[in-house]
Amino acid sequence: MKLLFGNLALAGGLDMEEEPFAVSLEVAGTVQIAASLRGTFAAPIDRGNRRTELQFSVLRRHPSSAAATEFLLSHGTGLLDLEGAATLVSEGLTQRTFVLSPAVLRRVQGTQEGATTTHCYTILGGSLTLG
Repeated sequence: MKLLFGNLALAGGLDMEEEPFAVSLEVAGTVQIAASLRGTFAAPIDRGNRRTELQFSVLRRHPSSAAATEFLLSHGTGLLDLEGAATLVSEGLTQRTFVLSPAVLRRVQGTQEGATTTHCYTILGGSLTLG
């Protein structure tokens, strides 16, 4: 799967050997509970306001430990200012595209082990739709 945020590839997919893993998705909405003073039942009212939180990790192999350190220190710079649409493109037998818009990159956490870096991303947005 490829994961794009605007023009930036957060996960390059199979071609780049950057397949996302530990993918989790949480979808929530705002619900109001209406209850009358002497009523028998409370009534939940769906207010819409869908919120989708997408979290995933990407492992990257670098030519050297020094290159991995440089990538780790420079990759997060400016990423938290990203807003727009996140696009997920599946690379299986049927290529499907999902769009999360509007979206913001909420968190980036990186670690390094030798010449390998792992980054965990959290994207928060509206509804996830089939594009």
